[in-house]
Amino acid sequence: MNRHAINIDTVIQDIEVYAVVSSNGRFQYISSNSVELVGYSNNHIIGKYIKDFIHSEDVFLLESYFFNEHHLYPCTFRFLTDDGHYIWLEASLDFIRSTVTKHNQEIVLRMKALDTKYPVNQLGLENKLSAIDGNSEKNAHDHLLEDLPSPLFIASYGKILYVNKAFEELLGTSSKEQLIGKYTIDFIDKSFHDIVWYRIQKLHNGEKIGIIEQTWRKLDGNEINVEVSANLTTYNGEKVELIVLTDISSRRKFQKILQKSRERYQRLIDNSIDTIAVIHKDKWVFVNDSGVKLFEAEDYSEMLGRNIFEHLHPNDHKHMRDSLNSILKGEAEVQITNQSWIISDEKTIYTEMVGIPTTYLGDGAVQVILRDISDRKKTEELMLRSEKLSIAGQLAAGIAHEIRNPLTAIKGFLQIMQPEYKKHQQYFNIVFSELDRIEVILSELLILAKPQEKKFKKANMVTLLQDVAMLLETQANLNSVSIEQIHEEKDLSLFCDQNQLKQVFINLFKNAIDAMPKGGNVKVHTKKQNGKIHIMVKDEGEGIPSELMERIGEPFLTTKEKGNGLGLMITYKIIEDHNGTIVVDSKLNEGTTFIVELPLE
Repeated sequence: MNRHAINIDTVIQDIEVYAVVSSNGRFQYISSNSVELVGYSNNHIIGKYIKDFIHSEDVFLLESYFFNEHHLYPCTFRFLTDDGHYIWLEASLDFIRSTVTKHNQEIVLRMKALDTKYPVNQLGLENKLSAIDGNSEKNAHDHLLEDLPSPLFIASYGKILYVNKAFEELLGTSSKEQLIGKYTIDFIDKSFHDIVWYRIQKLHNGEKIGIIEQTWRKLDGNEINVEVSANLTTYNGEKVELIVLTDISSRRKFQKILQKSRERYQRLIDNSIDTIAVIHKDKWVFVNDSGVKLFEAEDYSEMLGRNIFEHLHPNDHKHMRDSLNSILKGEAEVQITNQSWIISDEKTIYTEMVGIPTTYLGDGAVQVILRDISDRKKTEELMLRSEKLSIAGQLAAGIAHEIRNPLTAIKGFLQIMQPEYKKHQQYFNIVFSELDRIEVILSELLILAKPQEKKFKKANMVTLLQDVAMLLETQANLNSVSIEQIHEEKDLSLFCDQNQLKQVFINLFKNAIDAMPKGGNVKVHTKKQNGKIHIMVKDEGEGIPSELMERIGEPFLTTKEKGNGLGLMITYKIIEDHNGTIVVDSKLNEGTTFIVELPLE
């Protein structure tokens, strides 16, 4: 434990700790010397609720002190230290007020420990108590106090000298003799004894003390909750304590019910899988734990005061402003919108937001519920791509059926006519070349239209890539392109359909060669990574325009003059059937990189 030991018998004096508490009861700041007083560092306390550290019996007293502004006198309460004990703290407070809204913005606490260990003999009480006769004759004050409705008593250093009727009834006694001459601590719960002696000393030293809640016991043993106020007065020529009690047992029962309700509500918020937050003047002023995780913040305090547009995608700024303004102006009670947030260079999340009007420190604010729909969006994109594949397959079947028969007839008649037109052979060559190209396109379409039988068996990815490179070596040389291969391991085995994977890398290699009409290098790099085979194919071509990047893999999408866009579509489908993934990265005038990941055997 990196602090001075704190226990019941030892209290650190002369340490003042300053804290700032928000209106919802969270610590926004606490001075670094908190570790010397209560054992917690400021990082441990900031962002947590103050009620989590306050004794359950003192929570409502403190809340009343905060929000009813009973701050003319200091407030005393028990605070949980990191070693599991409670120490008595005395706190005075002030408010940081807004000059615009004129509402309380934040609560500033100045806390110090109370030295509550004052044995009676150290206070010199025995001599003073013996000097006072508990059976002294009533003076004129007694007649004034006897029939007052508020329970009160007079005591000298804790020894009861006088009680009125209301006090007798409160404790359930049948005569004053059952009370007079006894000490108040005989009727007070043990946990309050230290603070009682402390308050008595302060009172006799001429200092003001505030109202405190205590637990007392009636003569029959039943507990009652009372609110205690005390003043110094004169009785039989001695300076004594005049104590007035208010029975708050019914109020405490209601408070406990209310507290449990509030705690359940707070747990619902804290444990919600959705982000629940409050936006005030474009800043996060409250975010639950799910929100902290969603935005990958280190802790709650990192989110407080952060501008909401810091992470919001620029394309959504205007829509977000319009939505928030609509709620704040009362034009719509509920707004449901979608937006995206840039968490980092590599990560963007998509959310659905429900916004409703609320208040923050008396000023208009918006409470939002953010649900992460990134997975849903990916699923929708996959469904859309699947739908496109289905449509392309249906089109392919129809096109292949309608074109193949007349194509065969045309090609046959041209072959019959060819010998008679020897002077025009160059034209026949061109026509036959284009007809062959149509047949290739029909073959690719039929792959989409007809399910292909997959023959999975063990294969070495390194050998497969070397075969593909050898197959395309002539085409690469004709275009002044060299294929450079780097294999970190010689054996990268997996179960696959070799013919289909060969088709994948023929498509990728051909695209890389076609992307460099002036020549260049194609780099092929393989390695094992995170239990997968990682294959990178990188060219030095012109790159893919950003507006087409999100549509890569769609049918008939191509940047080639004579391309049909089916090659990449088939490539994506084959890799998907092999439980793999493809990632594309492209920069204009720098080149394109395809990264294929396939599971190991």
